[in-house]
Amino acid sequence: MQTPHLDAQYEREVQAIATGLARVGARAEHMVRDGSRALLERDPALARNVMQVDHELDRAEVELDYECVTLLARRAPVGEDLRLVMTALKSVVDMERMGDLAGHVAERSIELTTSVGIEVQPECVEIASAVVANVERVMRSLGNKDGAEARAVITADHAIDTLHNQHLRRLIQLAKDHPDQLERTLAWASVSRHLERISDHACNIAEMVVFLAEGEMLRHGGPRAQT
Repeated sequence: MQTPHLDAQYEREVQAIATGLARVGARAEHMVRDGSRALLERDPALARNVMQVDHELDRAEVELDYECVTLLARRAPVGEDLRLVMTALKSVVDMERMGDLAGHVAERSIELTTSVGIEVQPECVEIASAVVANVERVMRSLGNKDGAEARAVITADHAIDTLHNQHLRRLIQLAKDHPDQLERTLAWASVSRHLERISDHACNIAEMVVFLAEGEMLRHGGPRAQT
């Protein structure tokens, strides 16, 4: 039986993982928000800042991974604590990818700002706004261990997928009508795809929030996954 001192130390280690996960999530959310702002507001300075801070998110991911593995090896957590560690190990990967994709959006925004031609389409504006909202929603659901709100993230992603497909169809038509703008339409298509993928990663995190909060595994068609 553990002593009270060891119990308190264990609780601090578990709390450190929860805090670290929230910190990584906040950084990813900030990068997504700023990457979208840089794109829509044509702000290359903000875009460059998003690209520069990506390494900080990478480092935070590695540190959190280490804390999780250490806790697993030394403490063998069970129950909700084990679900937290599993959620952290899986979700931090998606958060890091969100940051990478936000950096790609920022990089494309600089390219699009420093050239002229076809500008942002209404669908792209909607996608960017919806993706930022979905990322904010999933991070809030994670902090509150709110399975219902996490499920709403998954539902919202379907609408983002539809917008992305509509956007691509518009860009294909624009490329046909303006063949001299092919390179620029491809850049906008790339932006749309990056944003859509950010929402996909938000869905992955949402599935882990449901697991954390309710013990139900939705990832990869789990035994009780929704259709």
